[in-house]
Amino acid sequence: MNPWESCALQYQFSEGTEQAAQGKPGAWRQPQAAADPVMYPGLYCPSGFDMMSILLRVAGRPNPKVELGAIDCSVALLLCDLEQPDCPIVYASEHFSILTGYKNSEILGKNCRFLQAPGGKVSKKSARKHIPKETVKSMRKAVEANDEFQTDVLNFRKDGTSFVNLLTMIPVRWDSQHFRYSVGFQVARED
Repeated sequence: MNPWESCALQYQFSEGTEQAAQGKPGAWRQPQAAADPVMYPGLYCPSGFDMMSILLRVAGRPNPKVELGAIDCSVALLLCDLEQPDCPIVYASEHFSILTGYKNSEILGKNCRFLQAPGGKVSKKSARKHIPKETVKSMRKAVEANDEFQTDVLNFRKDGTSFVNLLTMIPVRWDSQHFRYSVGFQVARED
């Protein structure tokens, strides 16, 4: 057995999250998939982000407000760091790149708002030409309040073509009671 497999087999969620999940409503619960002997969270994370663990936390979140259905690593998603100024993207899935045409090297460190205009030219708190003011306000409010949020929003691919994005934002706690990340799921709506 190589060291990575050994590490994965020893992987456990922090004791605080397991203890919190025992008998307390509203606490994070570990989905059964985390106990699956075929799935080794922590093993395959060349990005430095254990997306399987993050997706398990999304799936096991208490009192979900947005129904996601089945989720796995084949979805278009972004991971944004809520503790950094302007909540930059710290991870983008391969399917996000396929959907939008943007490479990781072009978007890591940016705020997601670049998708709201052709060419990605949108500055913080600027007026949006293609998105209703109320939608922008609702998105901002959800991020600030660490609320789950889902809406249709017009986004733009790197080549300038538009698509209606069913955007779902789910805040994720990470080894504390504070929300550390927000996972943004993107689905292109068919016309």
